[in-house]
Amino acid sequence: MRLILLMMMLSLFGLKGMAQGLLTGKVVSANGKPLVGVLIRVKASQQALQTDEAGMFGLQLKVKAVDLMVSLMGYQPQVVKVVLPLKEGLLIKLQEASLQLEDVQVSTGYQQLPKERATGSFSQINGKLFNEQQSTDILSRLEAVGNSISVDRRTSGRTGGIAIRGISTIQGIGGPLIVVDNFPYEGDLDNLNPNEVESISFLKDAAASSIWGAKAGNGVIVITTRKGKLNTPLQVNLNVAYTLGDKSDLFYQNLMSTADYIDFERSVFSKGYYDSQINSTAHPALSPVVELLLKQRNGQVTTADVEAQLNAWKGIDVRNELLNRVYEPLLNQQYSLSLQSGSKAYAWLFSGGFDRNSDNLTERFDRYNLRYQNNWTLVKGLQLNSDLYYTYSNSRSGKTAYNSYSVLNTSGLYPYAQLADADGNALPIAKTYSLSYLNTAGNGRLLDWKYYPLTDYLHSTNTLLNQDVTANFGMRYEILKGLTAELKYRIERQWINGVALQDANSFEARDIVNRFTQLPSRNDAVYKVPKGGIRTENNSQLNSEDVRGQLNYNRTWKNHSVATIAGAERRNIVGSSQTYRKYGFQDETWRVGIVDYSTAYPTIVTGGTQFIPNVDGISGTTNRFVSMYANAAYTFKERYLFSLSARSDASNLYGVNTNEKWNPLWSTGLGWIASGEPFYHLDFLPYLKLRSTYGVSGNTDQGKSAYTQISYSDINTYTNTQTAVISKFANPELKWEKVKQFNVGLDFKVKGERLSGSIDYFEKRAVDLFGTDLLDYTGGAGSSIVKNVASMKGKGVDVELNSLNLNGAFRWTTQLNMSFYKDEVTDYYLTAYSGSTFVGTSSTVAVTGLVGKPVYSIFSYRWAGLDPATGDPRGYVKGVVSKDYALLTGSGTALEDLVYHGSALPTLYGSIGNIFSYKGLSLTLRLLYKFGYYFRKNTISDLALYSGKVVSGDYANRWQKAGDEVNTDVPSTAYPYSSTRDAFYAGSVINLEKGDHIRLQYIALGYDLEKKKLNWLPMKDVHCFLNVSNVGILWKATNLQIDPDQAMTAIKQGRTYSIGLRTNF
Repeated sequence: MRLILLMMMLSLFGLKGMAQGLLTGKVVSANGKPLVGVLIRVKASQQALQTDEAGMFGLQLKVKAVDLMVSLMGYQPQVVKVVLPLKEGLLIKLQEASLQLEDVQVSTGYQQLPKERATGSFSQINGKLFNEQQSTDILSRLEAVGNSISVDRRTSGRTGGIAIRGISTIQGIGGPLIVVDNFPYEGDLDNLNPNEVESISFLKDAAASSIWGAKAGNGVIVITTRKGKLNTPLQVNLNVAYTLGDKSDLFYQNLMSTADYIDFERSVFSKGYYDSQINSTAHPALSPVVELLLKQRNGQVTTADVEAQLNAWKGIDVRNELLNRVYEPLLNQQYSLSLQSGSKAYAWLFSGGFDRNSDNLTERFDRYNLRYQNNWTLVKGLQLNSDLYYTYSNSRSGKTAYNSYSVLNTSGLYPYAQLADADGNALPIAKTYSLSYLNTAGNGRLLDWKYYPLTDYLHSTNTLLNQDVTANFGMRYEILKGLTAELKYRIERQWINGVALQDANSFEARDIVNRFTQLPSRNDAVYKVPKGGIRTENNSQLNSEDVRGQLNYNRTWKNHSVATIAGAERRNIVGSSQTYRKYGFQDETWRVGIVDYSTAYPTIVTGGTQFIPNVDGISGTTNRFVSMYANAAYTFKERYLFSLSARSDASNLYGVNTNEKWNPLWSTGLGWIASGEPFYHLDFLPYLKLRSTYGVSGNTDQGKSAYTQISYSDINTYTNTQTAVISKFANPELKWEKVKQFNVGLDFKVKGERLSGSIDYFEKRAVDLFGTDLLDYTGGAGSSIVKNVASMKGKGVDVELNSLNLNGAFRWTTQLNMSFYKDEVTDYYLTAYSGSTFVGTSSTVAVTGLVGKPVYSIFSYRWAGLDPATGDPRGYVKGVVSKDYALLTGSGTALEDLVYHGSALPTLYGSIGNIFSYKGLSLTLRLLYKFGYYFRKNTISDLALYSGKVVSGDYANRWQKAGDEVNTDVPSTAYPYSSTRDAFYAGSVINLEKGDHIRLQYIALGYDLEKKKLNWLPMKDVHCFLNVSNVGILWKATNLQIDPDQAMTAIKQGRTYSIGLRTNF
């Protein structure tokens, strides 16, 4: 009744003040629009109320002078001093806040949500932050700026080792789902043009990601591209960038010296190690040192000549020649042009992009992007949109990388290899057969059989053509106020044509022709493999279709707000590939030869018979998904939030029993904007939101199937027929992996926006994970099968902070992303329990599968030092010092005999960005840090050394005589070698290092030209930038000169320097 009387009085007297003690007023926006739900609170008392739908309020005051605290999300809070009586009603104008959480719209791929109204855990990268870095692809930019993002460069895959909130699987696909403009993207991610990105959202907890059901267990990355906007004049945007990169650092790895390598060859030659190779009828390749020593033994050269030549070779390091003759600076070019405009009923955007990259080995990559996007409002309530995207890319292989050469029947180059003579002419190197044998093989009736590594790349090329067409169509119709219906359809077609061509002058072509050449005693040579090149073509196609129907209901009335969606979708993904090889290929005429794959021919070297290699084959896959889903969000009084979602999936990948159950994946969430309460009096913290969610999402591995699969292979030697094997066994119970996740978080903002951010704590349990299970071996189908039998759990904390340190002409802001994550296996069947099962190797990060320990754990063998008499490494078997390496690495070492160090993946990681700006000048420094993990350093291996490989530089510190064990832990070189001895030493505790480090990932310098300085140009604004990426490590826990974040055998990439501009007209 009081409210009715108040409204009547206000309608009669407008904004005129009433009797002493009664304050009436109105709150409007800067443009005069009434604001509903504005919190009016009397400072120093509990008296508070909210404005009505007309923005009106009335307060009965007990005192004449008060301070009113006025606040509304999205607007800057005000403190208004009031002294009664007023001559007229109070009018309060609120200004929109420059940075508010509610202004952030996050995309789930199904709907756009104000972050303030969401209960789930989201984080977002806007276009400005995303464009601080320069690259051809999208995913490589995320680690340095994304929250909860980690990247393990020791692993590979479609998503480049990216993980959101750690891992949620053991043997399944570990990467997140990638969504582009509302649909999962099935094509090559390198097709996407970074200049088209408007924002990227990370869906981290169950409430945020469970709408994606059986695909969201590892998190979701939602990429939203730019769209045309209504009522926008013509805009032209131009981006140009050039990137120059240093040569790769070939001296990054600590490798044994050339002198040590030659001395080793000389030592083991004297012991007769190479005699079996020298006397072999296969005439295997021998190194120049071995060939020279053999000539000395046969009396063909003098000792003085041998010493002189060996000393000359000791002064060579092939890496220097590779840097001079093979490696070049990287050069990338990137251009992008877009036009957009919009009227009242129609908006469009047209863009084109061109990238040309040439890497350190002159490998070329060219990419062309075209896009045409449209939005129509045909009649009131009916909207249509379309988006056509075409990508054409062409890559061509370049020179051979240092770690990709293969000579002496092993991988790598010996350190004194010479690629060219003083005049730059390519020199031959023994690859498969010894040069002394090749000089006389066939008595001149064969093709040149020597390998010229410096120039062979000119005759052996790989090209890859990729075309991708994606079309999105959408319709949205408003049925009733707040109720809309949507229909979306997306179709993607991708064609990839890969050609590996070894022309007639390539080593591969000459080698296979010679190997199968028949040399009758009198007649001409008979070529079972015709002379010419080898052309291997691999064609693959991807056809993906998505159709989705969805109803949306959004309504706000009084203290209530509802946002719901419900829909169904169908996905169909069909892939196929074909591989064909032709021998005797003539590049000029495209003529090919005919070969007989069904006959085994004697080879010219040993006389043994072999089949001509046949790689022809076809394959195909069809994956179908049918889903139903619903999501609802309810807000009461703009501060009490509730969400609920459910989704059910069925697929031809899953077993019959799984599809029949249609078990839904779901989530629920609660949120409370505490700062919106009348009793909230924390002036220093004007915004505080609490939220909590729980739900279940899934993880689908499209490489696994519920049905028996048969693979066909080559012709059987004995039956002369094609063979087939069962590659996968039937599993009618196969289903998606489930990830149950609980999340509690808070969002906050300090007064004056000096500090804002979010803190989340989460726990997750992953069940029904893919793992090895026993199979009845009497069935004849093996002893194990992959089923949904494993489980794990994890927990962690995500912190995202933004601080405004200085705010004036000189501005300084800081962005902090910090994540803590820890996991452990709760159920996993181990097929073996020997020590080597848990220790692994230095070059891989392997699943240990040990209950109670992280999924990726680091264990080591206990170390008992070197044997003083022999320099052999020693360990412990049942507490007793031992050199029985078979026991040490096998059944003699139980789990309790190993040393557990911790996780092989970082448990604390994130980034820190400092942004400094003064007028139009800005400088960004972005740090990456990773803590709480271990890695195993690369060290010597006798097996690798005897195989001709260049091993670790630890070789120089090896034990050589009694007493050396006091100063070194590197064992002696054994003859004959023992692979278990190598494995024990490599896996021992002394080779473990902490991986903790901090690196400066990139520096970005930008300058915005003032508009008044551009009056004589057609540009509206110009942003110039200079970036330096991969700057270097600032600190690391290990004293070794290596990058803990990089594979131990990798070649370190140099810094890159980018310069460019972005402008619009």
